[in-house]
Amino acid sequence: MSDPTRPQDPGQQNNPQVPSADTPYGAPGGYGAPGQQGFGQPPQAPYGSGQQPGFGQPPAGPQPGYGPQPGYGQPPQGGFQAPGVGAQSSAQFGAGAGQQPPAGWGAPPAPTGQPGKSGSKVPLIIGGAVVLIVGLIIGLTQFANRTTPITGGTPSPRVSTSTGVGAGSASEVVQKYFDALAASDPEAIFALVRGDLPDRTFLTKEVLTAATQAAPITNLKLTELKATKYSAEIQANYTINSRPQTQKFYVATRDDAWYLTTVTARLYVKSLSPADTGLTVNGVTVPEVDSINVFPGGYTLGTTSESFGLSQGKVVVESLGSSSDVYDIKVVLTAGALKDFKAATTKLVNSCKKPGGLKNAACAINFNQPTGVKIKASSVACTPSGTGSIDRMKPTLDTSDLSVRGSLNVKWACKMTATNGSRFTGTDFLFSVYGKKTATGWTVSAERP
Repeated sequence: MSDPTRPQDPGQQNNPQVPSADTPYGAPGGYGAPGQQGFGQPPQAPYGSGQQPGFGQPPAGPQPGYGPQPGYGQPPQGGFQAPGVGAQSSAQFGAGAGQQPPAGWGAPPAPTGQPGKSGSKVPLIIGGAVVLIVGLIIGLTQFANRTTPITGGTPSPRVSTSTGVGAGSASEVVQKYFDALAASDPEAIFALVRGDLPDRTFLTKEVLTAATQAAPITNLKLTELKATKYSAEIQANYTINSRPQTQKFYVATRDDAWYLTTVTARLYVKSLSPADTGLTVNGVTVPEVDSINVFPGGYTLGTTSESFGLSQGKVVVESLGSSSDVYDIKVVLTAGALKDFKAATTKLVNSCKKPGGLKNAACAINFNQPTGVKIKASSVACTPSGTGSIDRMKPTLDTSDLSVRGSLNVKWACKMTATNGSRFTGTDFLFSVYGKKTATGWTVSAERP
């Protein structure tokens, strides 16, 4: 075996030695287990917020969490110093929307030879009528240009929007949000949104009820920080999970109603290998995704796999940009899988008592032929010692492929016979084993997969 960072992979012989009739191999130096690569996924911007950090990610700007329910404070009634927000302007479609129609056709010139003398009024009337007709045609053409897409092809589908009713004021829409959380009423929360809604897999009444019961929001106080005719910034202070939180809500008005722009946090779950572990959140199976949308509250994580579990099963989403993260949670072997992995390692060690030759990579046995003789492959017999280290193994798991690595300390004392009858001895060591769960059970080897 080999390791890119050490002359031998981890601690196991890389430079084969010649067995000697007199001197056994000396033991190589101690082995230091390589560090397990940590979990981590790039955050994605959460639903409804341009740069809102997702749950478990450091906020890109000042984005505190939100607050608990009981004892909601009343929003202050004072005025606001609002930053100026320009009125929205509608887009202009079609060329020449602001141009004047071309000049009309005027009356024909007076007959020559009679300057200053007014002629017949009939040509003037006809000319005026022509001007009116031409102007009407140009006006209709411009109206058609302003109401017909100018893409020249099939219009792209419009983004679907929700039909939320909002609230009568900026503070009221935030208050209604926390009221709906306390009542475990996701539909009431969706009614506060005017726009696209997030995926609802984990936004059901059943999931939200369990979340609010596990981590209710208390001591809510709302403060209006900024407000204009079209938008406002509301700060919510509250307690959740016995921790104070501050969350800013950015709200906007439309059609005389106020709406929230963000109502969910994102829980990043990719590091927990949902497809392989059968990850569940509050009893709902997680699909093979990087993150899921959730409301603030407490969540129970679990797995349906017989082999893989989690280092901890609880997580609290404290705000829309929570400072807590899921990366402290590790995928681990279940008790049954650990027992099976150790049993497979013991089976490997027993099979290596007869390695079948001077070299057997699965057993970390690696001898060269002695000079001048040839060792009979069938004569090589090895006696292991230190097998008690198998029971003491604490395997680590690589979530990129769910392979398992265990550290142990088994010494091989091997004897062999040459074709000329000469006898030789040699010593080697097994310091690491690697395993993967297959349909037929665990496969374990000293070779790195």
